[in-house]
Amino acid sequence: MTTNDQDRSITPMSTDDEGGGDRPLGPIRDPLDEAIRGIGNDPSLAELIAVREHAPDLRRFAIEAKRCNDEAGRLPYGLEQTKEDKMAQVGLQIVGLSGAAIVAIWPTDTIEDADAKRALARETQPHYGDTDFEVAPMLSVEDAIRIRLHRAAFDVGALVVPPGPAVPAPSDRDLATWPLSRFDLVDAVPLTGGPATLDGRAIARWGAFVKAYPDLTTLVDRFSTMITIADRLTVIANRNELDSAPMRRAAEGARILGYLAAARAAIWPAMLHSADAQAKLRLVALINDRACRCDPLHQQAAIRHLVSEANWIAKRFRFGGTLVLDPAWMPIV
Repeated sequence: MTTNDQDRSITPMSTDDEGGGDRPLGPIRDPLDEAIRGIGNDPSLAELIAVREHAPDLRRFAIEAKRCNDEAGRLPYGLEQTKEDKMAQVGLQIVGLSGAAIVAIWPTDTIEDADAKRALARETQPHYGDTDFEVAPMLSVEDAIRIRLHRAAFDVGALVVPPGPAVPAPSDRDLATWPLSRFDLVDAVPLTGGPATLDGRAIARWGAFVKAYPDLTTLVDRFSTMITIADRLTVIANRNELDSAPMRRAAEGARILGYLAAARAAIWPAMLHSADAQAKLRLVALINDRACRCDPLHQQAAIRHLVSEANWIAKRFRFGGTLVLDPAWMPIV
């Protein structure tokens, strides 16, 4: 962006201190890393319960996801795109998909959570064109799977969501700004035309973010560990029904931490024949194994959806040199 304040408007959660003036901007950080950084691989019961009880602001992450995706789409493509532009675009797409992962994976506890999920689902849904009522839809099997995974990933569950704002009465005015829903991402992130607003310094920061590559093997190991903890706590809760509530909340916390780690491993690209590529293949096997487990369907669908969406990032990161996944998922979604 052209100023510190403008740059902060794209990723306000990216640094500890991005005040105005001439102070240097800190590095952009991965939202998924920030979400799980405070909890180690051997958490206590109290820590897991705290994770479950302190839900993030899903609306904020939905806004950041749309901001980053919008800005990525405004950077130049084709022959006009430099290597720095491409890496900045990859960074924006990673952060945007990471914000979407947090929105999708977190359970729906409140109406605000449901609104955030549904709003982001509307903004990220695949578009293949509508057909007339009498005409059969023309979709490939691959596109149909992608639509199904996307819908399942952002499903709000059994929570009953009340109707949105009332329709205008005959005497009402301000119709140009009449709210369409309780939370609308188009209103929260207005459409902006023209060239990209990232300046050279901002593009360099996004490029540096992409270079701060996580260890995907560690992330997949963390997923496996947290899922093991969640499974054991679930068994303990089932055997002690009178005192099962804390165990079940802790199990949910462990499962959330595990799926957030899995999301990060799914999103970041991996070079072919590397340890990171092997970690991604192991993640696919682990997620398939969860198909017959008690994990919430929306969390399993979220990782499958992210694996598909991350292929676009992988191709842009280094076309032909990165792993592109098309797993044979167990068809539970």
